[in-house]
Amino acid sequence: AAPSLILLLLCASCTTTPSTPLSLTPTPPPAASPTLPTLTPFSGWRVGPRMSFERDLKNWNPALTPHALSPADLTTLDHTLAGLDEAAMRAALLLGHSRDPQAADLLLQRLNQRIEGPNRNSDAADVAAAALLATWPADPHFTLTLTELATGPTPHPDLEVRVECAASALARKQITVTSFLLRILRASTPAQLSDPPDWTPKPTMAWSKSRAATALSRHLSIPVAFRPDASYEDQLAEVDRLVALLKERRPR
Repeated sequence: AAPSLILLLLCASCTTTPSTPLSLTPTPPPAASPTLPTLTPFSGWRVGPRMSFERDLKNWNPALTPHALSPADLTTLDHTLAGLDEAAMRAALLLGHSRDPQAADLLLQRLNQRIEGPNRNSDAADVAAAALLATWPADPHFTLTLTELATGPTPHPDLEVRVECAASALARKQITVTSFLLRILRASTPAQLSDPPDWTPKPTMAWSKSRAATALSRHLSIPVAFRPDASYEDQLAEVDRLVALLKERRPR
């Protein structure tokens, strides 16, 4: 299942330097005071037009500073997050952008449920949750869990979510996931014979390949050159280049 249009738009902003960073921006350290300022979800977040939601989200906690959501708002967002629809994805985005420590736990809890929805867009909330945890919070437990969801013995059953978990784990400097991301790039090419998929075959791998290539390229601090619609030869030539760069930069 692929994420909905709004998630693609928001994830796309992570491939450049966005004016309002989303998932890949580290959270500033909390203030000395134990009491965080309260943040309230904006009106119409659940059912408003997509363009309005995107605009309001951009202006809601734009610096991504730590805030606290009220217990009632946390409960509402958590209940909405349990769905398999666009409202669940919006709830995930609000939880992530709030930078409420409890919100991070709710996002990880959702991922740990390993939900595989029946429809193409059923995974939007999970993909958003994984992306939003790329560098926040700093707790190593999140890095470990994202890695397990990507490459552990019982990975997330939805491939797109699994790839996003791997991308976020790599953003947290967990280099063990690079083998899985390279396997994604080799999928549906002759090279998969020597590096076979460990997931259920899918009719298209374009989105997963794009996210894997972006994660690897970002890790290497190079422009994204891999194109999922390129010829087998061009795809595998870029895979070989990424492998060589990863070997060069491997800690000795």
